[in-house]
Amino acid sequence: MTVEQLNYIRDLLNKELAEIEERNREKVGEMEAMRNDSETFHGDEADQANFMEERNRQLRMRDRDRKLINKIRETLHKIDIGEYGICESCGCDIDFERLKLRPVASLCIECKQEAEEREERERFSR
Repeated sequence: MTVEQLNYIRDLLNKELAEIEERNREKVGEMEAMRNDSETFHGDEADQANFMEERNRQLRMRDRDRKLINKIRETLHKIDIGEYGICESCGCDIDFERLKLRPVASLCIECKQEAEEREERERFSR
């Protein structure tokens, strides 16, 4: 992979990281407001159920974002140490077009397809 390609990917990752971190800051404010609302909330059972469902949805989204932040940071570290763009399964280079679409990809398309097929077989064999 060329230096220009690596810089392109690094810029994509840094931009995505900044967007997620900003979104998380906003979510923290929303969660605080929800927590404060829950202390004074006196709706009926349906309203309370809706409120709790929204709160749980926010927590799931925040957890998913936290995992993605970690994956992006791991990927940036791989770029820094010269291990980026190499399939963790077969050791071949991951196609740059794939990395442009999914910069945190750690498997080439062939290994990813094999892994998905294996998961599918395991799911149906249970």
